[in-house]
Amino acid sequence: MWGPFALETNDPSLKAALIGEERAGLRFALLVRAWALGAIAVWLLVSVPMPRVLYWLGLAALFLVSGVVPYLLRRRRSWRLWFALFAAVDAAVLVTAMLQPNPLEPSGWPIQMGFRFHNVLYLFVLLAGAALSFSPILVIWTGVSAATAWSVGALIIADRPETILNFPPPSGDPERDSLRALENYLEPTYMSLQATQNEVVLLMVTTAITAAAVWRARRLLLRQVQSERARANLSRYVSPDLVDKLAQGESPLATSDQRNVAVLFVDIIGFTGLAEESTPERIIVMLRGFHRRMAEAVFACGGTVDKYAGDSVMATFGALGEGRDDACRALRCACAMLDAAEGWNAKREARGAAPVRLGIGVHYGPVVVGNVGEQRHLQFTVIGDTVNVASRVERLTRDHGAPVLASADVIEAARREANGADTLLAPFKEAGRVTVRGRRGEIGLWRLDPGQG
Repeated sequence: MWGPFALETNDPSLKAALIGEERAGLRFALLVRAWALGAIAVWLLVSVPMPRVLYWLGLAALFLVSGVVPYLLRRRRSWRLWFALFAAVDAAVLVTAMLQPNPLEPSGWPIQMGFRFHNVLYLFVLLAGAALSFSPILVIWTGVSAATAWSVGALIIADRPETILNFPPPSGDPERDSLRALENYLEPTYMSLQATQNEVVLLMVTTAITAAAVWRARRLLLRQVQSERARANLSRYVSPDLVDKLAQGESPLATSDQRNVAVLFVDIIGFTGLAEESTPERIIVMLRGFHRRMAEAVFACGGTVDKYAGDSVMATFGALGEGRDDACRALRCACAMLDAAEGWNAKREARGAAPVRLGIGVHYGPVVVGNVGEQRHLQFTVIGDTVNVASRVERLTRDHGAPVLASADVIEAARREANGADTLLAPFKEAGRVTVRGRRGEIGLWRLDPGQG
């Protein structure tokens, strides 16, 4: 409908957002108009004596009403037509006020003098006010209306019998011709149609530039809304810190890297039994609640959710860049997960549902960080022995009857990070050494005793 100024989207919600911005812009334009007219009224009262000032104050009031009425009709389906109509009325009234002598000011000046004082500049102010509407089509309509009103006014005055439009024909004497032309120019009833044409052309050029600027602003707004929507949608599937990393460049995670990372696994102990006693719908609701609470704990501790797998969640700390406290944040996250489960269980027990018990395993060591998969479906993840050990440690929580088991490696890393003074480690007690499947040698284990420390 708007040609080059049409909305660049078929998304109803984005269209609604742009229309909302238009209406907000019209409200802002009305506020600016009211402020400007108030300032002009004060200046007129100071600079123009009575009773002449009453005429200009009446015009200011008329312009205020011309802005208020269409704003009150902005919720109607034909609100754009109302604004277009009153924009044309504004242009017609403004041109009439600039060219028609003040009836309360008996100056006796010819009407042609209205083209000697650069009154056309007021039309540019009207155009600037239209730009606040955030509607390029309204800007164009306002510019066309202003140019048309100014042209019609000029033609009406030019058609008056006393109006002088042309210089005398040349006589062959350059000095005499110049003097006669100057005398004609100084005649109060003289007006130049060429000068008026130049004013109209400049007004239309400014209109086009202003409309293009408003259109570009709309496109930038649309891109920003689309970008934020894509970011929000991506955050539903990817950790917020990974979204931030992806937003920093085209392929910030394209290369693989090896670094020390804290890996955490958490799952629901006895999930199979819970699933057998409940309906599929209730199981999905429970898993969503579990995933949400665990993810919130991970994000609160500055971690990354690597993947969801049924009733299990894998999180990493330091995968996007080694930090000074990756191990401490992983252990702190494990404690936060237990707190979240405790609050969740209180709600479940209140409605007669079985409590949920967690098993959490944490390990620290070298991993390979990067994208896996094929080009159409990539997944950022960490792989290596550290991941396997963390998973095995989590499975050992059943044998040790502890909600959290941490390897000696992550405890030692946390001690280095906290300089041995972090009270975070106080609740952890040694739980011996074990051999984990798929790995040579033993590893030390530490168990969390929430009642101590």
